[in-house]
Amino acid sequence: MLGIKSYNPKLYTELSQIIKDQKIRLHGLKGKMIKDILVAWEENSDEWFNDLPVIIRFEDCQLELCAYKSGEYAITFDQIDLAEEIDYYGTDFLLRWEQNKLMQLAEFINKRIDKVEIIECFEQLTGVGLHLEEGYLAVCNGLDENVIYINRVEGAQYKFTEL
Repeated sequence: MLGIKSYNPKLYTELSQIIKDQKIRLHGLKGKMIKDILVAWEENSDEWFNDLPVIIRFEDCQLELCAYKSGEYAITFDQIDLAEEIDYYGTDFLLRWEQNKLMQLAEFINKRIDKVEIIECFEQLTGVGLHLEEGYLAVCNGLDENVIYINRVEGAQYKFTEL
């Protein structure tokens, strides 16, 4: 899917589905240190290609988060082989996985996860938030593409479910 050979995510639309399938794995991230954060980088435009998953690596696993369509969100573990080429639907995009490429995320490397939460906005599944020993990181749906927040979004329209 998305031009990544080994990537076959289940697209979640409901919080209850994530809790059923992923609660144990997501809860298991508590106490783990972020080793690095990878994003797909488009070489020609020299920018983040935010249609592809954001990968957060730990010592013993990698968490892959991706906003696919509005109201659809993918959470996988260890599916993406970072050595495989990315062929985004046969386009001319020259994409590769880049480690710690986004400068605003550098502060999260070697930080421990204290809490994991699922984020909903206007009763629609929106993303995954990580409360860190210092700071906050969330990968959310930005209208059919990934958006990263380094501060927790607040407001009456948001619901946070801690796992």
